Amino acid sequence: MTNRLNSVVIKLWLTILFIVTTVLILLSAALITFIQYYYTQQTENAIREDASRISHLVEQADNKTLAIEHSQQLIDGSGGVIIMANKSSSFKSSNSNTKDKMLEEIHKNSQFQRVFSQGKSTTQNITISNNGNSHSYILLGYPMKAQENANSKYSAVFIYQDLKSIEDTNNAITIIILITAIIFIAISTIFAFFLSNRITKPLRHLRTQAINISKGDYSKQTSVSTKDEIGELSHTFNNMSSEIQENIEALSTQKNIRDSLINSMIEGVLGLNDKREVILSNKMADYIIKSIDKTVYKEIEKQIETTFVSKDTEFQEYEINNKYYVIIMSYVERIQQDGRSGIVVIIRDMTNEHNLDQMKKDFIANVSHELRTPISLLQGYTESIVDGIVTEPEEIRDSLSIVLDETKRLNRLVNELLNVARMDAEGLTVNKEKQPIKPILSKMQMKYKQQADDLELNMSLEPNIGDELWEYDADRIDQVLTNLIDNATRYTQPGDSISITTTTDDSYQTLYIKDTGSGISPEHIELVFDRFYKVEASRTRGKQGTGLGLFICKMIIEEHGGTIKVESEVNKGTTFIIKLPKPKNKYTY
Repeated sequence: MTNRLNSVVIKLWLTILFIVTTVLILLSAALITFIQYYYTQQTENAIREDASRISHLVEQADNKTLAIEHSQQLIDGSGGVIIMANKSSSFKSSNSNTKDKMLEEIHKNSQFQRVFSQGKSTTQNITISNNGNSHSYILLGYPMKAQENANSKYSAVFIYQDLKSIEDTNNAITIIILITAIIFIAISTIFAFFLSNRITKPLRHLRTQAINISKGDYSKQTSVSTKDEIGELSHTFNNMSSEIQENIEALSTQKNIRDSLINSMIEGVLGLNDKREVILSNKMADYIIKSIDKTVYKEIEKQIETTFVSKDTEFQEYEINNKYYVIIMSYVERIQQDGRSGIVVIIRDMTNEHNLDQMKKDFIANVSHELRTPISLLQGYTESIVDGIVTEPEEIRDSLSIVLDETKRLNRLVNELLNVARMDAEGLTVNKEKQPIKPILSKMQMKYKQQADDLELNMSLEPNIGDELWEYDADRIDQVLTNLIDNATRYTQPGDSISITTTTDDSYQTLYIKDTGSGISPEHIELVFDRFYKVEASRTRGKQGTGLGLFICKMIIEEHGGTIKVESEVNKGTTFIIKLPKPKNKYTY
């Protein structure tokens, strides 16, 4: 019992209950007192108003006796009226035991003398015993003008009223207030218990955690999220527990911590002592070592020996199963507790970096080649004209025609390089609008009509399509179609055909750009959209492209939210398939 009373929950519960009970008692007492005073005061005011009306009635009446009879009717049955010319005489409207006692009280109570002598209203509470029953009355004396032969400065009207109804009302209100207070105390008791339990719950958790810490269990943490002192205590307690755990684990379980750390690394980690024994390794290192062949392993052994001799850090790059690794070996003076030296080996996968570097080299080589060829031709033909090697007007015209073509090619290459660079840096923007696709296909038909005749190609770029709305950027799609048709003209021969057809389903609108040219070999299908990809020069006629056109086309279509793919068979032809999202219709109701 003593231990239970010493509980923080019980103490807090009793404290809250005591405060609430005290407040309710004081509030109930004040409320009961106020209500009793209020009703008594209201009764007194009502009696005073009645006395004032009777006084005026009697003063103004010619027949005083009749006025007094009428005055008696203004008072309820629980009260009565007494009109006195002076303190020793009265006009009696009726005879009753209560009235007689009131007359006695008026004669013997000196307070009522002020009514006759000073004209001041006086109120007294009177208790009368009748047949063994006590009743409380309120007796009010109200002055009026002195009557004839009164021998007094003022006459008076006395009204008395039974207070039983007021006492009954007060008793009923008192009972209601007390019952309400008891209900509130009961509710407060339950609320105080749950509140104290909630407040002290974090403290109980802290007690449990303290017991667990004393037993060596540091895993459990309190989850107190409050911002008060208990929350700060919980946070501090958790920190203390963590620090104790870290210190103990640093002393007793250092190896486990080290193994957990290195196993989470994406690089392979090895530890070797001076006897070349593996004393430390993680999963990534074990995985890589299993894939090393004997030739590479001998090179690694040489690097190990070099590291022990130099007592420094050695770097070496290796190619293992088409992947590229950098192995870093660092000498450690004391790697074991017995004082042995050793080395720490870091095996880092550099395949992605190597591929990116190779892509940069290929890009520079391709750009250099693409720029060097037209520049060399420009220089050669220009020098032949300047030096007078070419003198005939027709030869000069041919040379200048070649210069113009190469200038256009160089300009196109530079523009495409700038476009690609801008797309990489800023991204590609398209301004999509809902519009028919037919006008742009008609434009393509007119644009390539003369070229088709010159190359003896059957070109059908304007399919039988209605005014169905597509959502696209006209300039960008024009760029895509121009690039694809230009490519098709370079990979076709006289008598071949180039056509555009369309289809529509629930989600996409599709363009098919088909030719019956030389086609693309299967091993190159996946590469056609890469930067600077070009097929063999023997498969094209005329000048080769820059290798950037299809890459730009793919970026434009993807920015539209669509897709572009290619289907091809060698010596049968190629089909580029462009799918654009179908515009969503908006209905207004």
